Amino acid sequence: MFRSRRSPRSRLAVLGLTVVLGTLAACGLAVPGEQYSMPKAATSVQTPAPLPSVEMESLNTNAHIPVYWLAENDGTVSLYREFVRVKGAGDPIADSVRYMLSQKPADPSYFSAWRPSSAVGASISSDNVITVDLSAKAFDSNVDEGLAERSIAQLVFTATAAASNAGILTEGLEPSVRILVDGETGYDAFGRIALDHNFVRDATLAAPLWIIDPQFGTTEKAGQVTFHGVSAMFSGGEFWEITRRGESTDESTVVASGALHTGGDSLGHNEFSFSYVLAPGDYSFSAWGIDAQTGHHAGTESKDFTVKQ
Repeated sequence: MFRSRRSPRSRLAVLGLTVVLGTLAACGLAVPGEQYSMPKAATSVQTPAPLPSVEMESLNTNAHIPVYWLAENDGTVSLYREFVRVKGAGDPIADSVRYMLSQKPADPSYFSAWRPSSAVGASISSDNVITVDLSAKAFDSNVDEGLAERSIAQLVFTATAAASNAGILTEGLEPSVRILVDGETGYDAFGRIALDHNFVRDATLAAPLWIIDPQFGTTEKAGQVTFHGVSAMFSGGEFWEITRRGESTDESTVVASGALHTGGDSLGHNEFSFSYVLAPGDYSFSAWGIDAQTGHHAGTESKDFTVKQ
């Protein structure tokens, strides 16, 4: 069984026009008629070894379901996960995929190239083959090969995470995803990727670090606030910071900071979790790794949240 900010300043190169990533992120879904491609600039930061996909998910006992999104960081586009609540959820895989296709991420720096599908079907076999059936409209976005590849991975990660989260995977077997379009196989997704085989997770496309709690925009109760996430091992170590936000950047103050420690207790070796006492106010929690070769921050992930009495 699976166990388990990017900056809007960078721009995505677009065929015939330029679209700021923040514009795509703000709307959550791709805008019809616009063409999007991967960032042109390559990063000089050395990416850490990817998190093994078998350690990315854990069984969740609450009513939230996992959904993956895309975000730009360190000169590339990677996968990040949020947990969302769906009213009247009945089919965990279809519900997660449907949300991914039609809704906006909570974090405004995340985005998706998918379009809503008029119908979403999902099933799973005893050997962990997940079949997802979408309408052709879901692929009605103009993306280059890099974003097409990552969008398919986004679907694969979301479907397999939903199955793992619901506890319906057969333990010991790697899950795969078969993608049908209007009931047929072999469709060319986004006109670039043939859906003629089953897809498995490509761990190299997942972000090396992301924050699970608190999620962006949430409200926490004053007192002990828990900070939880997943991180790969960076060559220069991993670190965190809590900032209390003022009305302007100049008024923001660092409340606490430290080294990020993963593993221990009931955590996976790639998970971190700790608590810190916070008074009411608006805060940001950031975590990042250090590239030992350059000394630069890498994989930086931030979440804004509010603490109330």
